[in-house]
Amino acid sequence: GAGSSAPSSFYSPSGTGNGGLSAAQRLFGAVPPSSSSSTMAASSSSSSTLRTCRDIRHPLNLRNERRAMELLLTVTARALSGYPTSLAQDVVDLGGDDERASSAQLYPPYSNRRNAKLQVKGEKEVLHHFAMWARTAMHVIDIVEHELEVERRRLSQSGSRSISSAGMSTNDGTIDDATDETGDDSEELGYDYVMRSMEEDDDCHLTVLRYCSDVLGSARRDELNRIAAEAAVR
Repeated sequence: GAGSSAPSSFYSPSGTGNGGLSAAQRLFGAVPPSSSSSTMAASSSSSSTLRTCRDIRHPLNLRNERRAMELLLTVTARALSGYPTSLAQDVVDLGGDDERASSAQLYPPYSNRRNAKLQVKGEKEVLHHFAMWARTAMHVIDIVEHELEVERRRLSQSGSRSISSAGMSTNDGTIDDATDETGDDSEELGYDYVMRSMEEDDDCHLTVLRYCSDVLGSARRDELNRIAAEAAVR
């Protein structure tokens, strides 16, 4: 009604809405200066369970990232399937070098028909970008998971050699070096090599590169650290 006060906004600059937290404080998990010591203690104790925008580059794990990319690919494919024409057909309709004359007849310059076609073409380009992002990310995840499996086998075989050197022999009485069972130790399959190649590729979009480098790189480091920790306690 006319006499009622406006509801407190999440984006209230005064920080009076939503428990006294401003937008910036809620996003970054900060505690307002006026909070009591008990409130600050409660906030501190629960900070480990609250997800904020600081976690954007700190993924849960590789499996979660793969599922997210699979979902992204499904969503983009479903959206693209809803258009009556493909992006390639739109490019032809709008006129390349060979189709410019016929394009001018179907989609005259500055016409509403042509502007609508350009709008739809732009939408498809965005969807294709995210589909390419998802496919690239899943390929990089495959490479990382291969590296992790090789590292697990290396540490496992290293532990076996330690036991063998203490008096337990292998089946043939020898101690083999820990190598990848595939016999392929080429750097070309490695994550670092792929990241350098993406950085040098002018066609690789920066958002895709940053995701694979920062987000997937963080998940890779976490997994390597976990594997090393598990090997150390065995």
